[in-house]
Amino acid sequence: MNLTKGRVMEGRGYLFLEWLGLASLFIGLPAVISTVVSFSIPYYLLHNVTLANTLSTIIPIVVFAISVIYFNKYLQSRNLISTFMKKRSITILPDSGQPIDEKYIRGFEVNLKFIKGEEYIKQLAMLGMMYLQNAVAYDNKDLYLRAKEYLARAEEAMEGKSVSFETKMLVDYLRSKIETYKYRFGER
Repeated sequence: MNLTKGRVMEGRGYLFLEWLGLASLFIGLPAVISTVVSFSIPYYLLHNVTLANTLSTIIPIVVFAISVIYFNKYLQSRNLISTFMKKRSITILPDSGQPIDEKYIRGFEVNLKFIKGEEYIKQLAMLGMMYLQNAVAYDNKDLYLRAKEYLARAEEAMEGKSVSFETKMLVDYLRSKIETYKYRFGER
């Protein structure tokens, strides 16, 4: 994730062959195995042609759907963008007064579970900035307190670790913006 002039671009692009290899591993392999197994085993176990045909149709579809969902979660957790996913960009600038879509923020929060190390600290700081921007846009103290919470989590995660200059600047920028708006939300 790069922060450039208040704009966030998510993810690293994938070449088609890389994407195809991962898709084959996450989607193709389970689908093929479930198809082979579901077409051979149910008839011998159930001795009912209708039930066996129904199961042999339903099982591969369910496995395929679960595989696609898991594959997308894998790509999101690694902050990767396939050739078929659209890149999302948002402007993070609390002074703009423009709110950020809450679904987008929740997506960032869900991805926190899968991120470790320095990228985790960056995500915490970005979430803090998003909540601060929404706090300013909606004049909502609860969102402001949520931004402060993410700042505290980012500072705690940074303690005792050697992080890049970019990460330090991101956390410092969030801290300064929270300081700027603390009087607006009744803090001293």
